[in-house]
Amino acid sequence: MIAHPLLKVGNLVTYFMELHLVTVLLWVMVLDCCVWAEAGILYRVQEEQPPSTLIGSLASDQGLPDSGHLYKLEVGAPYLRVEGKTGDIFTTEIPIDRETLRDCRGLVRGKPCFLEFEVSVTDLIQNQSPRLIEGRIEVQDINDNTPQFPSPMLTISVPENTHMGALFSIPLATDRDSERNGVADYALTAGPDAATLFGLQVAEDRGEKLPQLIVLGSLDRELKDSYDLTIKAVDGGNPQRYSSAMLRVVVADANDNSPKFEKATYEAEVSENSPVGHSVLQVKANDSDMGPNGEIEYTLHQALDPVPKLLRIDRSTGIIYVKGPLDREEISDLTFYVVARDKGPQPKSSKTFVTIKVTDQNDNSPAVEIRGIGLVTHSDGVAKISEDMPVGTAVALVQVSDRDEGENAVVTCVVAGDVPFQLRPASDSASDNKRKYFLQTTTPLDYERVREYRVEIVAVDSGNPALSSTNSLKVQVTDVNDNSPVFSPTLFEVDFARRTSRGIRWWMLLPRTLTVAATQSWSTALLLTHPPEVSLRSAQSQER
Repeated sequence: MIAHPLLKVGNLVTYFMELHLVTVLLWVMVLDCCVWAEAGILYRVQEEQPPSTLIGSLASDQGLPDSGHLYKLEVGAPYLRVEGKTGDIFTTEIPIDRETLRDCRGLVRGKPCFLEFEVSVTDLIQNQSPRLIEGRIEVQDINDNTPQFPSPMLTISVPENTHMGALFSIPLATDRDSERNGVADYALTAGPDAATLFGLQVAEDRGEKLPQLIVLGSLDRELKDSYDLTIKAVDGGNPQRYSSAMLRVVVADANDNSPKFEKATYEAEVSENSPVGHSVLQVKANDSDMGPNGEIEYTLHQALDPVPKLLRIDRSTGIIYVKGPLDREEISDLTFYVVARDKGPQPKSSKTFVTIKVTDQNDNSPAVEIRGIGLVTHSDGVAKISEDMPVGTAVALVQVSDRDEGENAVVTCVVAGDVPFQLRPASDSASDNKRKYFLQTTTPLDYERVREYRVEIVAVDSGNPALSSTNSLKVQVTDVNDNSPVFSPTLFEVDFARRTSRGIRWWMLLPRTLTVAATQSWSTALLLTHPPEVSLRSAQSQER
C-alpha cells in the first residue's frame, strides 16, 4: 500500500512539532538548574539530596569539548565532588543541610543560602595554564524541621476586668526552615468552658506570624481562676509539619493599663571595638497606672544567640549595654525585642523591636592563602615546576581576603624581592575584600643556574593605620635533559711507546654534562685516529 502524500506531510509536521516541544522542555529543565550570574555560574539544588546527585555540568555550561580537559575541585569539599573528565558536579556522602551550613546559619529571614565552589580547568592537549571557574550553588530549603514552642506549657495572665476584644501575645513557635517552610499559621483548641471566652487572632509583623489570644467574654476570677487550651503551630511546607503546646490562661486581678513604648522601633549603631559596659541605646516605655502597676521592668525578648552574650539591658532604666566582645565579621546586625512589663499583681506588657548595627574597625589583617593549581604539584609549602615550562606558567593560586568592610577591606598584593615570578588576576569577579591571583613565571627557568626560589607575597589593606600580612612559597625547579655532554679540555695529547701491544689503555676520556639525575648518562662512540692502529673502545658511565 502506498501512503497518500498528504499523510506523509502530516506525519512530518507532527514529528517536528513534537521535536520542538521536546527541545523547549529540555531548555526549561536546563534553565531551571543552571543560571548565569555576575559572579560566575549559579546552580540550584535542594538540601538533603542523596549522594551522587548531579548538580550541574561545567563542560556543557562553559562550552568546552567533551575530552582533553582536566577538572579539579579547588573549593567546595566536603559537600561536592567533580568528575575530572566531564566537569560534572555531584553531591557527596556528606549531605548539604541548609540549616547547618556555616554561611547560612546567620542569614536574615528570607535571604537565599549559597554554597560557593571553585573548579580549575586544565587543557591537557594545548598544555595551557589552568582556567579557574567560580560559581555558587543556591541551597533550596525543604521542609525538614517542625515548629517548636519554647515550652510544652505556656502561661498567660489575663486580668478579670479585661474588656471583650482585648488581645494578649502568645509565645511564638520557631521553625529553622526558610520563610516559605517556616511557621505559617496557628490554631487554638478550647474546651466547652473556654470556647466562649477565648479565641485566636493571628497578626503579621515583618512577615512573621504573631499569635494573640482574644478575649470573647467576661471573666470572673472568683468563679474560675484558670483555663487550659491547646495552641498548635503549623508550617507552610507540603506536607505540613506541626506541634502543639498547652496554653494555660490564668485569670488575675485587674491591672488596667499596659506599658507603651515611646517608639515602635529603635535603631542604633555601635563600633565593634566598644568596650564592655559601653551604653548603646535606651528604650523607654510609660504606664499610666499608679504604684506597682505603673512601675516598669525591661527585659530582652526572643533574643537568639549570640545577642544575650553580647548585650544586656538594665531592667530599671532600659539602657542597653555591651556585655561581651563585638565582632562585626561574626555578626553585623543584632535584632531583638525588648519587653516592658509592669509590676502589678497581674503584669501587663508590651514590646518594641530593636536593631543595632555593628560598625567596622580595621581589626583584621589580610589573609594570604597559597594553594596548588592545575598540574603543578604542591606539598608542605613546596611547589615543584619543571625548568622547561613556558614563561607565564601558573605555579600557585593565591587568594587574598580581608574580613573587614569598605576601605578597610581593600587589599593590595605584591611579590616581594627580585624573583622571576609575578601575580596575575585569576578571576574577573573579584570583590574588594577577596581577590585571587595566579603566581606565574616571568622568565625562563634554568635548573643549572637556580634550583630553588623562596617567593614571599605581601598583602596590605587600605585601613588607617594599614594592616599587612605575608606568606611564602618555596619553588623547586626540576631538571630536564637540556644540556649535551662536553669534553674539557677539547684537545688531548698522548705519547705512545714505539712498540706497544694491542689493547693497552693509555688514556680515558670523560665527557661532562650540566644535566643531573636520571638524564645525565653519557657515552663515547667514535675516535678518528692516524695511524689506524690506535682505536677507542666505547664505554659508558654515569657521573655520581
